[in-house]
Amino acid sequence: MNSVFKYTDYRPEFFDNFFLKVSRFGEFNDPFEMVMGNYLSSLDKDEHDHMMSFSSSLSDPASYYDYAWDAQCGVRATVGVLCFASVEDNLLMWAHYANNHAGICIEFDKATDFFNGKYKNATTFLGERIDDHYQNIGELREVNYTIERPTYIEPSELERDTESWFVKSPEWEYEQEQRLLLPLDLAEYIPNVDFPFFSVDPTMIKSIILGCQMPVSKKKEVVEQCAKFGIKVREAFVHSHQFKLDIVDYNESNQSKYHNMFNLNRVTSW
Repeated sequence: MNSVFKYTDYRPEFFDNFFLKVSRFGEFNDPFEMVMGNYLSSLDKDEHDHMMSFSSSLSDPASYYDYAWDAQCGVRATVGVLCFASVEDNLLMWAHYANNHAGICIEFDKATDFFNGKYKNATTFLGERIDDHYQNIGELREVNYTIERPTYIEPSELERDTESWFVKSPEWEYEQEQRLLLPLDLAEYIPNVDFPFFSVDPTMIKSIILGCQMPVSKKKEVVEQCAKFGIKVREAFVHSHQFKLDIVDYNESNQSKYHNMFNLNRVTSW
């Protein structure tokens, strides 16, 4: 599929600026995010001591401290993440990220330059573009799910690492996540809001899907906003007999067709 999806609460101000919030190190709900495992801790004492003998930075506490501090001030402090899903009808994603199915799911065109290098080597210095200091910037990549955490030996490895940012536990596999790493120095900020944002062009949006629990009044509000920008609107309804969603093009008549007092198999709230 040539689309990626963003499950989110409905924010009317999204249509004022089309900002997407960027997540930074330490802001994720998974405490393992971007935190590599220490390979030395997996060794027995003899192997550990043998490995330590090969590196002055490991055996010297002062040097180790300096590298550890540099790691905290390096890639973790200067790179942000935009997270997307691969499908539009994931029941858990709707529940966890789209306000219990009362929010929206934004469908983006994955072929646009935003996901394919718009922000790659886009940082400027003295008026000229410079190559990215870190890998994997500006290009959408799928997350890999594995029980083994990426590991490091020396703290210096953490200063530039971004590969581990695309590895998560198998428990998260249901998200079918794709990620875009972006340089925080190119982010935009809203006054009095301590979050970085990146703006997207409305033409990147293929459709907005309304959650099956979204009130009718909110649906109409979203439809009116989308009409200003020519954005297609679809809506989700509880399937008649399976644990899945019916996602159809928006139409006011859908409400009486799918969600009425006689369709008790579809109505999940009053």
